[in-house]
Amino acid sequence: MNTEYEIWTLMYMGFISNAMFMVAMVLLSWLGFRFAAAIAADPETPVMGKVTATIFYLLVGIMFYNTAQIGGAIIGGAAESLSALPEISSRGADLIERVESGFIPGGLISTALNLVIVFFQLAMTWIKRA
Repeated sequence: MNTEYEIWTLMYMGFISNAMFMVAMVLLSWLGFRFAAAIAADPETPVMGKVTATIFYLLVGIMFYNTAQIGGAIIGGAAESLSALPEISSRGADLIERVESGFIPGGLISTALNLVIVFFQLAMTWIKRA
């Protein structure tokens, strides 16, 4: 059985590698917005360019979602391990409560943000301006 300190340490160690992937997703999302802005600025962009950019947005969105789900699983695993301990700190109890709220990586809010990013990129790419 792990101690509470070990559980917190393992959780934060998991966050280190997850954070590296999250930085990559932010950079790829930024690149997607650069593509979308370039396409929106040029009404003569070929359809194949728009299709290729759309595939890029969707793949990055899927990867972003998966990275957030892994972050949520790290937090969920820590909360589950903490709840198995006979005695936990108030911070441990707070983490368990927050996991159930959905305001964690991979939860409702981060999933909604992911969808908004992809939708915004698609709208910039495909909706014609007046």
